Amino acid sequence: MLLRKVIDHVRKQEWTAVGIDFVIVVVGVFIGFQAQAWSVERERQKSEQKCLVRLHDEVVQLANVRARYDYERTTFSRQLLDAVDLLSGTAEGAAISPSQCDAIAGSAHTTVPPADLPTVTELLSTGRLDQLTSPTVRAAVLAYIQDAARARDLIAVMSDAGRDLGKAYPGLIIHHVGASRIHEGEIWLNPDCDTAAMRADAAFRNELSENAYMYQVYTHRAVLPVSRQLAALHDVLDAELGMEHASEDGTSRRID
Repeated sequence: MLLRKVIDHVRKQEWTAVGIDFVIVVVGVFIGFQAQAWSVERERQKSEQKCLVRLHDEVVQLANVRARYDYERTTFSRQLLDAVDLLSGTAEGAAISPSQCDAIAGSAHTTVPPADLPTVTELLSTGRLDQLTSPTVRAAVLAYIQDAARARDLIAVMSDAGRDLGKAYPGLIIHHVGASRIHEGEIWLNPDCDTAAMRADAAFRNELSENAYMYQVYTHRAVLPVSRQLAALHDVLDAELGMEHASEDGTSRRID
């Protein structure tokens, strides 16, 4: 219909009408492309929003899992240092407590706490990290990834350096594998420690001190920093999504 009009106007040499027809065609094409671009952008925004919500849920779930690791590693580290102090002291009646003995038996077990976020893994593997358009979110994600990678590398080195004291000193630490005295429903070594023999064995005390130092490095340079970076990512996602969380006093707080 429009093409026939243009041809008719050209034949009649009605150049003003031809110009108007041309403008109509150009404007129509422009509006069509613009509408398509708006539609694509709306779909992209919806996809990004879903991605952010999914990532937020994964961060919350991972933070809950890591909370136990953070608490146990911090507690083990403190118990190890207390055991070193106790064995180095002169108080004859002071004995290694069950919790300190547990820490001694597990002092070489520097495992890697869970750190993977499936959504981030998917975005990286498909080269779609730029789908996260917020520079703040991308920076927080990359900072978390870098800290998690550094922690894995550090733990890999430390795992080779730790000494299993139960195997090295079976006369000082006796294992009783069975229902855990630490966690209900789990299996644990439930070790017994000979305090007097440990105190009299300088080689054992030296190796315990090394393990205690390495475990503190493991806790404070590998485990806790990743959890702090995860918490920072959580705050950034809350701000981006406008989410609220209940504070310790029961009131809600919004991250803006």
